[in-house]
Amino acid sequence: MIRLIFALIILALLAVTAVANKDTVQINYIFGTTSPLPLYLVLIITFVISGLALTFILLPSWIRDKMEIRRLRRRLQETESSNTPTNIPTNIPTNIK
Repeated sequence: MIRLIFALIILALLAVTAVANKDTVQINYIFGTTSPLPLYLVLIITFVISGLALTFILLPSWIRDKMEIRRLRRRLQETESSNTPTNIPTNIPTNIK
C-alpha cells in the first residue's frame, strides 16, 4: 500500500512538472545535439533512465541477499528437524521447591 501511495505521489509530481515546463530545450552532448524537445519529456526520460540504472546497480545485491535468505532458511529447517527430541519426559514434577 505504501508503494502504491509513493508511486502515485511521484506520478503527480511528474504531471505537475510536465504542465509547468512546456518550453523546448536542446541537449548538447559530446558527439552532437538533439533536436528541440519539451523540457518535461527530457525530465521524464531522465527519470526513467535513472530508475533503470538504479535497478541494474542494485539487482545483483538484491539477488545475492535473496539467495542468502533462502540458504539460511533451508539450514534452519535442517537444524530444527535434526534437533527434534524423540523422548520427552512426561513425569516432570511441577511443585519443586
